[in-house]
Formats: sequence, C-alpha cells, structure tokens
Amino acid sequence: MRAEIQKLVNVDGVPGVAAVTSHDGQPERRMAAGLADIPADRAMRPNDRFRIASITKTFVATVVLQLVTERRLALDQPIAGLLPEPVPHADQITVRELLNHTSGLFDYSDDPRFDPGATYTPAQLIALGAEHSPYFMPGTGFRYSSTNYIALGEIVHQVTGHAIQDEVRTRLIHTLHLSSTTFPTATTVAPRQARGYVFAAPLPPRSGPALDVTTRTSAGAAGAAAAMVSTGDDVDRFLGALLAGGLFSQHLLTEMKRPTPGADAFFAGAGMPGISYGLGLVIVSAPCGTAYGSLGDIDGYTSSVMQLGHRRVALLMNTDSLQPSLRRQTLSIAEQELCRAG
Repeated sequence: MRAEIQKLVNVDGVPGVAAVTSHDGQPERRMAAGLADIPADRAMRPNDRFRIASITKTFVATVVLQLVTERRLALDQPIAGLLPEPVPHADQITVRELLNHTSGLFDYSDDPRFDPGATYTPAQLIALGAEHSPYFMPGTGFRYSSTNYIALGEIVHQVTGHAIQDEVRTRLIHTLHLSSTTFPTATTVAPRQARGYVFAAPLPPRSGPALDVTTRTSAGAAGAAAAMVSTGDDVDRFLGALLAGGLFSQHLLTEMKRPTPGADAFFAGAGMPGISYGLGLVIVSAPCGTAYGSLGDIDGYTSSVMQLGHRRVALLMNTDSLQPSLRRQTLSIAEQELCRAG
C-alpha cells in the first residue's frame, strides 16, 4: 500500500496522501506521501487533518439512528412537523428517505445561484433545494442530494434542542475520543490541516499550477452534509465503533447496511460501479466480499474509510477526486488492502 500511495503522488499528481490501516480494532500501519502544503514544502504526515466532506453524513446518520433507538424519532415517520422549513411533499417524505436519498429533494448545491464560498444557514440551503421541483415522488427513486442531510440536521435540532454540531460532538466526538475531529460552523483551518488543492486540468496526471482551495467551500455551505474535519486515525476509530454495533441497536445497524434499490445504478451511471448506499453508509462490492464505510469529496479534498471483515483502511488526499477515474483508483487501493491476507 505504501507503494500505491506513493504512485498517487509520483504518477497521478496528487499533492499528498495519508493512510491508516487497522486489523481487529488495532492500528496496523500509518503512512503518508507527498506534501500537505506545497508552497511551504511541508511533508504530509499520517495524522494530518483533512476536510472529510460527506463522511460527515455518516456521523449525522449515526446521531439520527441513536434518536430512533431512543424512540425520539421513527424511521418511517413523515418529516412534516419535524422540519421547520417547508419542503415539497413533507407529509410523504420519511426520515428513512432522507437518510437513504430516496426523498426526491433537489440538491441545493446544483442550484445555479449557490455560492460555495458564501455563508448560509441550514434554512437557506433547504430553501434553495425546495424552490426546485423534486427529482421524483418520495420513495420512488434514488438521487444523492445533500439537501437530505441539511434537513436531517435541522430535525435533530428540533428534536433535541441542540444544533447537529453539538449532538455530534457530545454523542460521538467526545464519547469515542476523536481528539482530532471537529464539526466547524465557521470556515477556519485547523492545526496540522493539509491544504487542499485543485489544478488547471483534471487529475490524473496533475497539470498546471496548484490552486489552494482549502476554504473555498464554507463551513456554512457544507453544513450537516459535509463540514467536518478529521484524520485517518479518527475516521478509522469512528467506523470501527459504528460497525461493531455499540452506537445504536443491532436492528438499526442491519437497516443501515441494507442496500437501497436504485443506488447501485445511480453510482454506476456516475462512473463508480460496484457502489450502493444504505442509511448514510456506503456499500462497496470488493473482490473478496462486501465493504461498508463512507466517501467524501469537497473542493481540495478526498476521503474514504472502509471496513471488510476485521480490516479497515482510511485513505485521505488533499485534492478532490470528482473525476471518476481517480475515485475508482483510490477505491481499488482500499479494496486491495482490505482483501490482503493476514
């Protein structure tokens, strides 16, 4: 794996990569290649922080499922009355359909007026999505939409009286001792955070000068869908605790891992075959079995954490992999590590 992440830097032009592997809950290897800060010539370290983008969704889904375990929410209850902001078909959309992206709600980030650098409230993001016609009627299709998770964050706020950031901190970050993980509401750069870069031409290979986009997407624009910052060690620990079944009921963990009809076709159409989606959890068909975890992409950053059997791997890069070829390559590296004997 060390050779593979070095190849991402030397051949594919990724500025820097950090990786963490574990087996049976014990850290196994921590490695890094390339640079965390190009102008400063600062080497990447395995414990550097990254914006983890949509891995945030898995944290938020975990809090929601804890509230279901506590009977403060129900998976199949309509969100009308739970969500203070109006959305189309609120009386038909359920909590489950927000979690598994079958609500049909339009993705606010696809609104042409959306400015990723601007500061938004959750209500404003939901309103951007709600102004568009839904992709389909609730429960009749699959379409990945960050609006779903902004809405879930607001529902958590309504039910608990606390912001989603506070609930994630109390229930997960503090409880699991994720000391390098934050859920910011303001756009800041954490200590030992790798700078995020994009390039003039898509990777691979890298082309043109590196553009630093570390803060190009604001914390407010990402919100409950993508705002968190973490390290390979911390996302590894979080996923291990989640899949071990200690964070909410076993029945709900089974529901979380259940593939959503239509999700595999959606991801295949986006150039990522072999991927499906549960309740805030990514499901990957690897050569040696089924892996569960989470993927994240945001301006300047790519992250993934996966578990198959007793093995886990977290892989983080400081450039975005919105190009399907690079995402497939990083998934292939993770799958090889997960399927490695021993």
